[in-house]
Amino acid sequence: MLARAAASRLTLPLLCLAAFLLRVISAYLGPDHFWSYTAYYFMANTLVHGGGYCMEPGRLCAFFPPVYPTVVAAAILTGNVKTGVMLLGALAGAGTVWMTWRIGALLFSPAAGLLAAIYAALYPYYVWHDGVLQENATLAFVVALTVWLLLRANQSNSRLLWIGSGIALALTVLTKANLAAYVPLAILWIAFAARSAGKQWLRPTLYVTLGALLLLVPWVIRTWRLTGAPILYSNGGFSLWTSNHRLTFDYFPQQSIDAAQEEEWLDVPPADRHAFYELHDPQFIHETRWFWDRGMAFIRANPMLTARRAVYKVWIAFSPIFSPEHGVAFEAVYLASYLPLFVLAPIGMWRSRSQWRVQSCIYLLIASFAVSCAIFWGHTSHRMYLEPYLMIFAAGALTERFPG
Repeated sequence: MLARAAASRLTLPLLCLAAFLLRVISAYLGPDHFWSYTAYYFMANTLVHGGGYCMEPGRLCAFFPPVYPTVVAAAILTGNVKTGVMLLGALAGAGTVWMTWRIGALLFSPAAGLLAAIYAALYPYYVWHDGVLQENATLAFVVALTVWLLLRANQSNSRLLWIGSGIALALTVLTKANLAAYVPLAILWIAFAARSAGKQWLRPTLYVTLGALLLLVPWVIRTWRLTGAPILYSNGGFSLWTSNHRLTFDYFPQQSIDAAQEEEWLDVPPADRHAFYELHDPQFIHETRWFWDRGMAFIRANPMLTARRAVYKVWIAFSPIFSPEHGVAFEAVYLASYLPLFVLAPIGMWRSRSQWRVQSCIYLLIASFAVSCAIFWGHTSHRMYLEPYLMIFAAGALTERFPG
């Protein structure tokens, strides 16, 4: 029956429409957590008023990559930012449902793709979170589009598809900078997968690289010109310091890691704080280097502690326990919806291990996320762009056993 439903031309569009409506209804009627990350609004507002991708005109002009501020700017231009963000987030969520089906059908079967897409459409955390002011819904869609294009590019001799997958790779980084490590890994995967299949590997690798550089180079040049440093964004040092400090785990993972920042700052000796205040860099480049150096100093001084914490941070990012704490009812719903993926996805990976050369572009995506969490941190929401692949592998495990 599932296979027949997967064959219907109306099933998937109707499923995406249902996903969109569920997200819109949840955003309007659910708990008011819309203003999850107001900093995106400030940058988007500056952009709309001609100040560029800066937190305010002339200041912090590399604080975020440009994709999600552009989305929020589009919402501001509608005249009702809240409604605009909700609708665009719900649309991105529906797009992720569509791409989940496409990837699942490509890796397993139309039935597996449909089952995974149904899960993505109804997944409570997606429904609850996609319509808020945060980049997660946009990021999940951009990453899913990228994975699908990479898988298609691996099967194709189309230069346009190769370049397009490289452009999509760059878009993931320009949505969330901590995906930067995935770009070279994905390019290496293109070369590896082509060689493993006995195909010519150099041309697709070069074209994918070209596509990525077409977007990344202009952004890096722009930040270099404005800030004096060829960077993707200017907050990496602060993030490293916050997540590698003696007080970090006094707050994380039970609370948002943001809760640790004030106490960590007060822990800095007064003389060092005074030296920090003397930096006066409107683009935060000197400040981020200051934080980076202190974070690295902690890591070098505490290698074993850092290693133990790294393992624990990766566990938190993938754990069935929600981080930060959100109340018993919320966490019970999350546990009930995530636990099947947590259990079944590894089974699906194992059963489809003969296809590891193709699927390794997803394994590398998961690995790059894990490394990012180990170095910095990862709350549950940070993992949301990986959920579609857990759904796909879980669906693959189920449809292999019950193919009808």
